[in-house]
Amino acid sequence: MLGRLIWNNREYILGEMSRRLNLLPRCPYQDFILCTQEGQRRLRTWLDILIRSLEGEREIFFRDEERVGYCRAIQGYTLEFSSQIYLHFQKIVGEIVHEEANTGRLDFGDAWPEIQNLNETLLEARSIIATSFLKTREELVTEKVTYLQQIYEFTRKIITIFDWQEILAYMLRQVTSFFGVEKSLILLLRDGQAQGVYEYPLGRKEGYGIQRLVERTFQEGIALYVDEGKNVHDRIDHSQLKRVVSVPIEAHGNSYGALAMCNTSNGFRFTGKELGLLNQLLHVTAVALENAFMLEEIDRGRQELRFLTSKMITIQEEERKRLASDIHDTLAQVLTGIGYKIQYCKELVRKDPELLIGELESLIETVNQAIDQSKQLMTSLRPDLIDTMGLVPALKRHIDNFIRETNIQVTARLPRSIRIPSEMNICFFRVAQEALTNIYKHADTEFAGVELKREDGSVILVVEDRGKGFDISQGSYWMKDQNKLGLLSMKERVEAVGGTLVIVTAIDEGCRVEAKIPVPKR
Repeated sequence: MLGRLIWNNREYILGEMSRRLNLLPRCPYQDFILCTQEGQRRLRTWLDILIRSLEGEREIFFRDEERVGYCRAIQGYTLEFSSQIYLHFQKIVGEIVHEEANTGRLDFGDAWPEIQNLNETLLEARSIIATSFLKTREELVTEKVTYLQQIYEFTRKIITIFDWQEILAYMLRQVTSFFGVEKSLILLLRDGQAQGVYEYPLGRKEGYGIQRLVERTFQEGIALYVDEGKNVHDRIDHSQLKRVVSVPIEAHGNSYGALAMCNTSNGFRFTGKELGLLNQLLHVTAVALENAFMLEEIDRGRQELRFLTSKMITIQEEERKRLASDIHDTLAQVLTGIGYKIQYCKELVRKDPELLIGELESLIETVNQAIDQSKQLMTSLRPDLIDTMGLVPALKRHIDNFIRETNIQVTARLPRSIRIPSEMNICFFRVAQEALTNIYKHADTEFAGVELKREDGSVILVVEDRGKGFDISQGSYWMKDQNKLGLLSMKERVEAVGGTLVIVTAIDEGCRVEAKIPVPKR
């Protein structure tokens, strides 16, 4: 009887409930119920199942309320508005029952057992939804605490690791354990270049093209998922079970590659909550990698500085020894000869004045020779053309002398003139000088090229050859080979004036040295 009465007034009840609920203070769950199609559909479904419960199907209604309590807790809503739904429904039904009884269409005494049954059903349903809600909230809190504990333990451990390879190994082991997957893999990016692919455990078949997927993730900068149907998509809620998950590794606006997790036998549960945890772990990992890279660069810089300081001291002593030898072999001998010649001329003044004139002319030639040798020595220390005429004439003369002395053909592409600060002039000249010397000593080639140009507010010097090249894949190559000391000195020179030195080479592929220095506008 009561169920039929509610059914017959179903649309009125729904409309009146929406009107009254709309008068209450606003809250998120109220907006969901009253302002969305899904919410209105949920209210209608709730009423339909409630009517069925009055006809004997109470368990269906109770299970539905338990499910709703779980969903609302997951979605972050509160319980208060749910209580208002029950309260206003009871009031509206009570008003309908009284009106039907007053008009004689309903016997209140006959309907009373059903009214009591309705009230008991609603009371038990409210208890069930509240219990489900609170239980779910407690589980969520426990889960968050567990996640926070995992993040804390992960962070506490990883910040004590200063080697980036050990960081990657620890990260791979942990995510494989956290998410219960068969395999994890990281594509590492460093300084904009792929550093390598690292996996755990080693040797296990990856399946589903995990490496290709992680490369795509890195290129597109978004998380990608492979579901159990082997379909690739970018929506985390596409399915709860995944076969492959691939997520970018980013921190402070920088990309460090991507991580992928894979199961070949069956899908693993991976939803928004798991993605949140993984993103936190990846962020911590990215920060740890930043620190490790920075410490490695600092340590490398210290080693290079110690190495360079040691070698520069050696070079200074060798240069002093060479300069002393040059002075002894040239200028000192000429000056000694001049001394003897002057003494001879003093004797000729008394003995043979006519012969004196010829000897004095010979003495002048010897003095001029000494002057020329002095200029050559000074030029070897610092080319005079740099200070008098500028960088381009100095480079032209040095290249001409290089071609004449080595028989290596150099193609020079130089501007007519270029005006830059004096410290940049000597820097570019020394880089060209050292690079050409390296070509002569090590490249085993007959051809080379030198180019000087302006580009995008910078001056660029390029010295390249078609020789045998060398291997630079292992980082600070100038510290592993005594023959590469010139490269280190070039690097230090260029960086000292705010520029960058790039060396591109490989075995049997020649060598290209590019020095780029920004030029002030003034």
